[in-house]
Amino acid sequence: MTCRERLIRVFRRESVDRMPIRLWGVDPLTPRDDWKTLYYLTEKYELEMFRHWSPNAEEWPESRIVRRVEKGPVKNGEQEVRTIWETPKGPLVEVFRSFVDGSPGRHVKYLLETPEDAEKFLSLPEETELPAVDSYLKLKKQTGERALLMVGIDEAMYFVQRLMGSETFGYWLYDHRQLLHEMIGRSFRYLERLVKHYLAHDLGDAYGWVGPELCIPPLASVKDFQEFVVDYDKRLAALIHEAGKLVWIHCHGDMSGVLEGFIELGVDCLNPIEPPPVGKITLGQAKAICAGRMALEGNVEDSAFDCLQPEEMRQLVVETVAQGKPGGGFILCPTSSPTTWAKLPAHAERNYRVFVETAVSLRDY
Repeated sequence: MTCRERLIRVFRRESVDRMPIRLWGVDPLTPRDDWKTLYYLTEKYELEMFRHWSPNAEEWPESRIVRRVEKGPVKNGEQEVRTIWETPKGPLVEVFRSFVDGSPGRHVKYLLETPEDAEKFLSLPEETELPAVDSYLKLKKQTGERALLMVGIDEAMYFVQRLMGSETFGYWLYDHRQLLHEMIGRSFRYLERLVKHYLAHDLGDAYGWVGPELCIPPLASVKDFQEFVVDYDKRLAALIHEAGKLVWIHCHGDMSGVLEGFIELGVDCLNPIEPPPVGKITLGQAKAICAGRMALEGNVEDSAFDCLQPEEMRQLVVETVAQGKPGGGFILCPTSSPTTWAKLPAHAERNYRVFVETAVSLRDY
């Protein structure tokens, strides 16, 4: 089987010749100098890859929303960036503090903080123009059977949550649910048009998105997850499935209360199924709940590459494969990409080598 065929069959819960192994985010087509060992391992052992596509900057049409960016002076390696959205009901302002060395920044002020801000947001003109897709055809030709082509899209709830942050979002789940629905509904309408546009051009083997983790326990309830994630996203999944494509979703956190919701949503493969203590159920228990209705991808924590000794990493891979491989429907993968580090350290690189070589020795069915 080719890598692409193998991944498609796993998404469909069909039998394969070997368990797929993926290093999330590692693709020799988009290289980083400090990941040379990871690219070497990927090519030497023909590890499976998702090759992600979304329109490039030139393919997106000009937005109907007027935004301007104001950057302050750099002080002590920090810079304050203000983004102002002009709306018919007055400006909305976001303030972000960034670091010039590339370290993670933080929001000083989110765009949406009050119901009045939400009304300003809802007064904005809706986007109607859709992007060009020529770059997809080029990527498809470059890729062939080497990878599964994944069309990346946003998620309606997550788009709104990013504009207000988790604290405000958590309060609004109690105080302003109708406003949340109005904003999420607006976001969903554009995503629905976009997905129909992509499907009309027959793009992708699968469609993938992130973000549901912002609306699961403990921040939100299972009821909130059903209402603000499942009830919206399952309509996109239905469109994707009607076109013969597949659905992949990334969601960190405890899956014990939401696995059935993801199955109802129509997910073909759920990532990353974090083990205890982050989650409350093991990979083996998650597979038993899914019972062939949804494939799983994971479940080696990103932190393991930083914290474990090589022999501990080897044993972790053995134990994870023992839970995930039987019966198929599983892709072995770290729970995140190697971007935890600005530069991949030697001890993490060594653990990636142990992860890959141990998994390869166990992958054949």
